[in-house]
Amino acid sequence: MRVIFIVLNVGLFLATSSMGVVRSIPKKDNLVEAIIWVESRGDTLAYNKSEEALGCLQIRPIMLREVNRLLAKNSIKKVYTLKDRTSRSKSIEMFNVIRGHINNPTDERIARTWNGGYNYGESTLKYWNKVKSIL
Repeated sequence: MRVIFIVLNVGLFLATSSMGVVRSIPKKDNLVEAIIWVESRGDTLAYNKSEEALGCLQIRPIMLREVNRLLAKNSIKKVYTLKDRTSRSKSIEMFNVIRGHINNPTDERIARTWNGGYNYGESTLKYWNKVKSIL
């Protein structure tokens, strides 16, 4: 299992680097793994009907639109679809697009932005504490 995880992370690094989205990511991305656990327990088909959130990172349609907007703004011709949310690797790529556009990114700021958007409020503190307990 460890070998597969490393290969996936190296592949993700190469894919996102070639897209010009992320400068570098850790070999083992504990933050994204913790967020995946909090969001879905790793279930790529997890669905929250009330939010229309789908996949291991529970990506909502509005987040998908934001990812595609950021890619277009940076002249990157990649476009994600609603179906891509069920792909673990594509979900992580989308997460990294958002992470790459957060000013002064700390684990806390990244997690709280993922949960509540760029202007997150106090309601995201409980979410951050869940993620932090896994890190």
